[in-house]
Amino acid sequence: MKLWIDECLSPALVEVSQDRYETTCNQYRGKLGAKDPDLYAVVTEQEFVFVTNNERDFVSLTRHTEVHPGLMILPMGTRLQQKLAYAEAIVYVEQRCAEDRLTPAAWMVNRLVEYHPDTTRQWRGRFGDIGSGGGCTSEA
Repeated sequence: MKLWIDECLSPALVEVSQDRYETTCNQYRGKLGAKDPDLYAVVTEQEFVFVTNNERDFVSLTRHTEVHPGLMILPMGTRLQQKLAYAEAIVYVEQRCAEDRLTPAAWMVNRLVEYHPDTTRQWRGRFGDIGSGGGCTSEA
């Protein structure tokens, strides 16, 4: 699985996953300030799962793409909170792909994984995924 961190999240997230997955960010690729459609075209062409908190714009772009490598939505927070949420999202993907006997990259195709912090504000929560059919499931 290849992961691209959007500029609305900390570039420090790269260090969370770079030991297991190819990971980059807008800053490393010289894409700070890029228009969302232009950035999304580069990210999907290079088959990166896009990690952002800009749900509104990137879910819309994803829904207009027949096949995409996946989208991960994280909430805003401190750098530490973002790192914890991102690490949990990766664990979630790894658990689900192991259950389905797929690689993480194959499991993420046409899927949205969104992190929802729970009401105790412990940055633990549930994830929902949206497959290519647009249905939504969530697990506690």
